[in-house]
Amino acid sequence: MKSDLVKLEQDALKLMNSGKKAEAAELFSAIIKEQPSWEHGEAFYNLAVCYEDLGELHKAAENYLQALKYEPRNPYFLGGYASYLYLHGEPNAAFEAYLRLWRFEGNEQESADKTLLVLRELSKRLKISDQELEIRLKH
Repeated sequence: MKSDLVKLEQDALKLMNSGKKAEAAELFSAIIKEQPSWEHGEAFYNLAVCYEDLGELHKAAENYLQALKYEPRNPYFLGGYASYLYLHGEPNAAFEAYLRLWRFEGNEQESADKTLLVLRELSKRLKISDQELEIRLKH
């Protein structure tokens, strides 16, 4: 069974990377149906990416959140969800997600610096002062 899911995942990733998002989504859905906890939520994350690219934003959000249930501190899952929120008009939620991501990136200075740039941009859009941002970064 597991070897079949590995093959299914490989096929899904090939489809996804070649731009065939709908076909990839079908395979990721099949993996989830067979084993929802596959790779600690990775199938949910990849399905979310496919749905986002297909413009099925509600389904994308649901699957990002499902992936995060398995690994709430996974920087890829959290970064993907934060980016989704940023791009699709939820700046307050995006700010909170990027703030969580920034906190988890503590040992990865380059990643943390990039996330901090996004936080600064979002804080301007949300009219959060530099002082308030600094306070929120410390907590």
